[in-house]
Amino acid sequence: MSDTDDDIPVLTDAIERKSPEADHAVGTDIDALQDEICASSLRLAEEMVRDACREAEHVLLDRVMRTLRSEMPSIVRGILNEHLKNK
Repeated sequence: MSDTDDDIPVLTDAIERKSPEADHAVGTDIDALQDEICASSLRLAEEMVRDACREAEHVLLDRVMRTLRSEMPSIVRGILNEHLKNK
């Protein structure tokens, strides 16, 4: 090893020389990043739930209307026949 090798800093030297202010700045950045990630994730989740609810509402409405269209005539016919028999 030559004398010049001692002048080259190694990773552990750089870590040991880090200032406490740098820790605080990184922590603040992480907090802001965490808040932004959480807010974005919640917005996406809310949008996805709203879309799913709209889709489910559409499916249920179609199903109910299809059932009413197919069964309503026989319901009305049965009630009319029963009503006319009782007169």
